[in-house]
Formats: sequence, structure tokens, C-alpha cells
Amino acid sequence: MYEFLKNLSDKSHCRSMGICSIDPTVSAIEELLLSQIRETSFYILKLHDLGQTNREIEENIIKGLSIVMINTSFDRHDLLNFLALICRDKNNAKEKYISICRKNHQPCELIDSDFNICNQTDLNSIIKAGEAGLQNKYKGVTREKQRLFELITLFAKTSSIILELYKKITQDTSRYDFEIIRFFALTNTLSTRCEKLKRRILEFSKLSFKLQSEMSGAYENRWGKRQSAKILLSPKKGKCILISGPDLFELEKLLETIGDRKIDVYTNSLMFIAHTYPKFKNNKNLAGHLGTQDPGIDFSDFPGAILITQNFVQKIDSLLRGTMYSNKIIAPNRVFKIENNDYEPLIQAALKLEGYEKSYEKKYLEISHNFEKLDNTLKELKGESVVIIVGENVSDSTIEDFGGKKVINLECPVESDLLIRALEKCTEFEIKTDLFFTTCTISGINTLMSTLFMNLERLWLVNCSSALINPHVLESLELDFNVKIIR
Repeated sequence: MYEFLKNLSDKSHCRSMGICSIDPTVSAIEELLLSQIRETSFYILKLHDLGQTNREIEENIIKGLSIVMINTSFDRHDLLNFLALICRDKNNAKEKYISICRKNHQPCELIDSDFNICNQTDLNSIIKAGEAGLQNKYKGVTREKQRLFELITLFAKTSSIILELYKKITQDTSRYDFEIIRFFALTNTLSTRCEKLKRRILEFSKLSFKLQSEMSGAYENRWGKRQSAKILLSPKKGKCILISGPDLFELEKLLETIGDRKIDVYTNSLMFIAHTYPKFKNNKNLAGHLGTQDPGIDFSDFPGAILITQNFVQKIDSLLRGTMYSNKIIAPNRVFKIENNDYEPLIQAALKLEGYEKSYEKKYLEISHNFEKLDNTLKELKGESVVIIVGENVSDSTIEDFGGKKVINLECPVESDLLIRALEKCTEFEIKTDLFFTTCTISGINTLMSTLFMNLERLWLVNCSSALINPHVLESLELDFNVKIIR
């Protein structure tokens, strides 16, 4: 079991820790943010139909969709600034659309807004407006359509997270920006038939898989082809930094900024994937991976500086803050904000702190990541039926449900490149394929939804924490797309 991912996949653990649900206040704020993005998307599409584009607003929409809020502790200034930005974008797009309609002497389709958040500084009013939005969100809408809207929202958000990372490598992402906006804008029209929503989800699934594939190739070009890795799980004596979250670009920038200074950098949670890329494996400052299933323990016990990267999605509300830094758009409260991608203050903090006073007994985790082995295994199974396991091994009782099919474990919980390769080979060798996701992560859920268009034999998914996935989404996956949820 990958212990450092347990709180994202083990329901019993998150219940005991109180992290399986989202606080109503956070839900209300996120709903208000999404409602503003939804309206802005509406006007951007209307302008697009009239031959007008605004790349700045489109990019801000994607940035907004990529925000994940699960903690009640957040920086009020960051939140208000971003809400004001989205509101200004919405008003600018709306005014431009109205101006063109008047010039062309044609009627305008407008969305009525109940609450204007521009220049709004009263957080209580913002929360109340979000709560009202939640109460009226699906008034008169069937349960089937509600769950499809929630799936579309999550799919657009997880794809935006991936696209925000892709923007750090690629010059032009305009096509993906627009397609995500067009997809998310489906949630504006309550009259859209469920059959059309399902069809559009499958169409977007194919586009999202292409994005995943391009991202995998871009990572390989930047950091080398992923390899099997033996990762140190125990600390060494010396000054240190802990980095948590999925953003490898922040790790790259941090290591570059450290340079020749003697600071050990340890990964935490999903950042362990860095150890499988040659460029990171060969960096003398990348020491190992530290972490349990509980960020409260990981962060409180760490004797150095801590970096929370963009799209870090663990709950830290109850955590006593130490020397923590963040590059998130809306940072946790009482955490130092990284400004202009300058990691020097973080490094100086690490140099001033005590660090580890001694080295501990060495412990290791071995991760297998072998393309050749996977290719040879699938080639031998030409024409047969297989179940590909994404993540940890499953129990014998679960395997019995597979009806004697050959089980192939990709042996790594963050494996998009291996999975893409496996699915391509299964198609080439005419292998009937089931796909089973055994851990819940942002990237894993997006990958699952990105395979819906493939007409696989069956998709399986472990039951996820509601802090990560709205239960309506699980219901839609199960009832509308025949995904087997293991409860």
C-alpha cells in the first residue's frame, strides 16, 4: 500500500480524521466562483460565434477552473482578488457582446446575475450568495441531469489542472482552452437533453485523453523517460525542505534555485513521481520521499521549510503552521506566499531552521516502471481478456469478480504514460480490456474519465472520498457510463 496516498483512497481513515467532506462555507465560496466562471464562459462562447476572441479571459477561466478548495483556512486577500478578476472578465465579455449585438441590430441572450461580486470585500455576503446559489442550483432539474452536470464540472476542472501544467511547457494551448470552456458552458443550459450531455462527455473524453497523451510526451521530453526507482524513505542529517503536491515544475525551479547549496529536498504525497524521471533522479539535492497518510503528522514533525505546490489537495485545517510556503492561486491562511516564482525566501528559511540532527536507518520503496516488460506481457496475451490495475494490488475477493481474466498491475499509482502505452497495445493486439483504478487522485480521476469513450469491457473505481469527488459524480459514472464502484 502506498501509505502516503492512503487519505485519498481509504474511506475509514478519512472518516476518522474528519476529511471526507467539504465544509459548507468552502462549498458556498466555490459555487460562487464557479457561477461567475460559468457566466463568463457563456459570453465568451457568444463572442466566439460572432468571430471575437479574448485569450486573456479564456486563460483566466482555465486558471479559475483549476482551483481546488477543500480547506476552510484560506487567504482572504487571494480569494477576493481572484473573484474580482473573474467578475471584471465577465462584465467585459458581456459588454463586448452587447455592443456587437447592438451594432448588428440583433437580439442578445443574457444571463441574469443575482449578486455582483465586483469590488466586493464583505466575505460574509459572498458566502451567503454562494449558499443561495447552492440552494437554487438545480431547482426543477432532474436527478439524472444534476449528476451529469456535476460530472461535467469535475471533468472540466481536472482537465484545467492538467492544462495549467501543460501551459508551462507549450506555447499555444488555445484549442484546449476553448474546448474546456465550451464543455463547461454546457452547465449553463438547463434545458439541454441528457442524451446530448452524455454524447458531449464522451466527445470531451477523447479530447482529454489526447491532452493526457501530449502531457506525458512533454514530460518525457523535458525530464527523460520514466524509469523504475528505489526511493529513500528515511531522512538524512542536514538542512532540508519538504515539497508536497503534484507540480513538478515547482520542484524543478526549487532545485535550480538551491544550486550547489547543501539542502536535502524530500518529496511528499504525489510528488514522489519525480523520483522516476532521470533529470530529478540525478539531482544530488533530491534526497528521498517522506510521508505517511497524514499531512498533519508529516508537516508538524518536519524540522525544515515546507513548500505546498499548486493544486495540493489535502486538508490541513487542523495543522499547526510551521515555516510553510505556497504558490497556490488561493493560498492557505498563515502560509507564506511565493511571489513571482521566487523560491529564495523558502531556501533561506530552510537554512535558518535546525534540519535533521542525525541520519536515520535507511528504508526504501521500490517502484516498477518498465515499458518493455509491459509490451512483452501484452504481446503474449494477444486476443485474450485482461484487467489492468492502476495503483496498488487488489484483494483476492475482488479479483474473483474478474471471472478469471489475466490481471496486469501497473505497480505505480501515478502512471498515465504506462496506462496510455498499455491501452494502445491492447488495441493493437485486440485485447479485451477492463481498467481498475484503485487510488483516488485528481490525475487518476481525470484519466478514468478520459477513457470513457474507448468502449472498454468495464471500468472499475474504488470508492473515493467526497472531499475529492462529489457523490453525484460517482453516481453518474456508475449509472450513466457503467463504471463499477467498489464500496
